[in-house]
Amino acid sequence: MWRTLYVGATRLSCYLEVLAYARKSEELSAALDDIVDDDEDEFPTIAPGRVPQSWMSTRVTGRGAISGWFVVPGDAESVATLRTAFRAQAIRHGLLDLDTAAIRDGRPRALTQAISQWVNTLTDPDGEPVAGIQFESRHGDGLVLWALYERPGDGTVSKNVTVQDYGLIEEHDPDLIEAMRLHNLAWEGD
Repeated sequence: MWRTLYVGATRLSCYLEVLAYARKSEELSAALDDIVDDDEDEFPTIAPGRVPQSWMSTRVTGRGAISGWFVVPGDAESVATLRTAFRAQAIRHGLLDLDTAAIRDGRPRALTQAISQWVNTLTDPDGEPVAGIQFESRHGDGLVLWALYERPGDGTVSKNVTVQDYGLIEEHDPDLIEAMRLHNLAWEGD
């Protein structure tokens, strides 16, 4: 068991990742429309494509620096190594091959978890454990993300992170506004 801290090169990349859950699905919306709703719903739900404004109050955004060696699964050398080690497992999970599309897709989750578990055992040239994985977001090319492995002895944050500043998320943050636009999301009053 290990903890992983996910960070992005920009606030936009982080917002796109964490808000993706709220994107409207036409299929799900159609299925929800078929549900008979009584007026005394004990467990009201928010409409697809909407985000409660309270979402901001339980989160912070920050800026920092990361250090260490990172595995880049999308690199041609990495793909060749991963294909050799995990192709059979990928096929057992119903994939035709192990390539960058399969790695980025993340399904089946057991495969990407096995790859991450293996990467977590690797060391850098000095024999130190690698810091984590660097990858591009599924929400757009050039949106760089990192999965940092938090190690025993780390404090509340990985030793590979130097926090420079942090604060509450603000509704008028241009990166938040852009992520909401790209995901076609709107705020829902609480």
